[in-house]
Amino acid sequence: MKNQTIAKLLTDARHFLKSGDFASAKAVSTQILEKFPMHIEVLDIAIRADAGAGKLSDAWLTLVGRVTKIGDKAGISMLPELLVTMHECGQAELMERCSRWYVSFRPSEPLAWDCLSISLIEQAKYEEAVNASRVAVRLLPGSSRFHANLGAGLNGLREFSEALKHLETAVAIDPGLANAYNNLGNALNGLGEHDRALQCYKRAISINPSVYYFYFNAADMLHQIRQYTSAEEYYRKSMELHPGNYKAIGGLIDVLNLSGRAQEAMTFAESYLPVNPVDSKFWGAYGNILQRTGLIDKAIDAYMKALEFEADPRSDFSRKIYSSLLFVLNNHPDLPAEVIFGAYQEYEQKFAAPFYSEWQKSACIPVADKKLRVGFLSQAFFNHVCRYFMLPLFEHIDRNIFEIFVYDDSPTVDHVSEKYARCADHWQRITGWSDQEVADRIRQDAVDILIDVSGHSTDNRLGIFARKPAPVSLHWLDFGYTTGLRAIDYYLTDMPGAPEGSDHLFAEKVWRLDVPAFVYRPDNLMPEPSESPFLKDGIVTFGCLSRANRINHHVVRVWSAILNAMPDSRLLISSGDFGDPGMREQMISRFVAEGVARERLNIGYSSPSHVPLQSVDIGLDCFPHNSGTTLIESLYMGIPFITLAGRPSVGRIGSSVLHAAGFPEWIAETEMEYAQKVLMLAHDHQGLIDYRKKLRHVMQQSPLMDEAGFARGFERALRQMWQRYCEQENI
Repeated sequence: MKNQTIAKLLTDARHFLKSGDFASAKAVSTQILEKFPMHIEVLDIAIRADAGAGKLSDAWLTLVGRVTKIGDKAGISMLPELLVTMHECGQAELMERCSRWYVSFRPSEPLAWDCLSISLIEQAKYEEAVNASRVAVRLLPGSSRFHANLGAGLNGLREFSEALKHLETAVAIDPGLANAYNNLGNALNGLGEHDRALQCYKRAISINPSVYYFYFNAADMLHQIRQYTSAEEYYRKSMELHPGNYKAIGGLIDVLNLSGRAQEAMTFAESYLPVNPVDSKFWGAYGNILQRTGLIDKAIDAYMKALEFEADPRSDFSRKIYSSLLFVLNNHPDLPAEVIFGAYQEYEQKFAAPFYSEWQKSACIPVADKKLRVGFLSQAFFNHVCRYFMLPLFEHIDRNIFEIFVYDDSPTVDHVSEKYARCADHWQRITGWSDQEVADRIRQDAVDILIDVSGHSTDNRLGIFARKPAPVSLHWLDFGYTTGLRAIDYYLTDMPGAPEGSDHLFAEKVWRLDVPAFVYRPDNLMPEPSESPFLKDGIVTFGCLSRANRINHHVVRVWSAILNAMPDSRLLISSGDFGDPGMREQMISRFVAEGVARERLNIGYSSPSHVPLQSVDIGLDCFPHNSGTTLIESLYMGIPFITLAGRPSVGRIGSSVLHAAGFPEWIAETEMEYAQKVLMLAHDHQGLIDYRKKLRHVMQQSPLMDEAGFARGFERALRQMWQRYCEQENI
């Protein structure tokens, strides 16, 4: 092969690569490499041609071998371009290998350190990436790109405040740096500054509208702050630019689901099932829609696939999926309580136990009668349903003997947040803070008792409790079951919620209050109870305001048997799930299959809750996972309900409510007894009329609405927990 021929072939190879004819470019480059196997430019063309065709090139190692031979001046001169090619082709590990050689050969070359940081960021090795970026910035502090990459690495470590400084420096130096604006949006999002974040994403898109992940990041933030319509728009644009972006596909499934378009979300998700995508985000979103529609076993399978395909088994995403899996298991109608608790123990081993060796001795002084510093950590310090239960406690707790610290991770701040703030001595927003940062702050505040009011709810902060930042900790109220963490000392409940003999189902020590587990303050918009619906047409209406995933095959069978035993009755089911016509029809068909006529079913959604309740005579609780707030609201609207006492403690919420309100006779222990109690109530027409008139008054006089009494019982429990701790410390 003559040199002139080689020159022509090389020209052809360049032309084919530039024109996008990757097959021809690879064929010609291979022909040249047969004669000159170490020709650096031809090796580069072969790699780019394979990358363009979606293949991993066999020329990589040959090229890397040449470049990393000390003294190969041609290789060194092409190394920056080669590293860029590796980045473009997604060869992060190979890029890291070359970059490490580069920094060892030329440790004063800032570009070498920057390339190393990029390769590490791509592999989510953020701590190492930040260290490399700091060297690059120190060597060349005026580089916008180096500051931008340092900001990206800090984002990965969730050190958003420092990331913000470097990213703002980057865009100040170079206002046309699109990716820096994208990462600036990520930092601001992490700090909860969503409006500014969105403007940064839009700026990145205006500079380079062809980058799919700019749209994806904007969509994810909009999804997070519940702006579903805008999130859908950005997800769809991201998918248009990158059809195989399963993270965007998963995000769109979630947004459709949360927008009340469950069947549309299901159809969209299942259109991708034939390709069996190996993407964790897709399977997580598919699991969410399956659990919402009550397909519990399929949801479990989907969540398990999400965990299988997630690269990092201890990532935030894996933790969230596992919490979703626990939620589904709690709703499973056939699993024993011990099996479900076993899953909580597995969660602890994966996501909490690794931090147990890092616990620090508390600096809190173990004096039994001192003024206690009590911290509350929750995502519900805003206009959230928890306000019916938390605000009464906050407003009645004795701040002469308790100093209240609030660690607020709520998605927003509103007028209800202000009510909580007036009841606290110290208030700290922790949105965007890492678990370690929050734990450090709690230790700095010398909090004696730390209270979790989130459990395994979405985006929970159990990682903070795993670090044991306060000497005494407990879980109360939200989610309704154990956290699974032995790092949390107590689970605060009452005897009906967790009867004697159930302690083995909790990771924490069960602490049973001498008052009910919660106190209720109704919304001031709740009207007076309406006249009994039975009086209008002589037909008894059963009702339930619970989500679809609690209405399992056992519930459908028992409710259908009740309806069939009482032909002059009907069933009303109302929840946001049934605003979707497809889900509504699916639920109707399940009852029709049990012999219930369609016209006897009123399934849909109306809000607020007191609107559908005005049409209900008797409430039907779900099992084995009971409903929650709507049970109390039923009583407040003059409606008796029957519950089945099932698995502690999510299956005994109804029992707690009825014991506190003074109606334990409405608690059943078996499905047969449940149906019998419902039918007995249904045939007592005068009783239904009387309950409508008196239940609210009875509730108001009961422990369930005794706000001061509950606060005193709560305070006694905290003081006793602290005294027990002091006794152990002072032995």
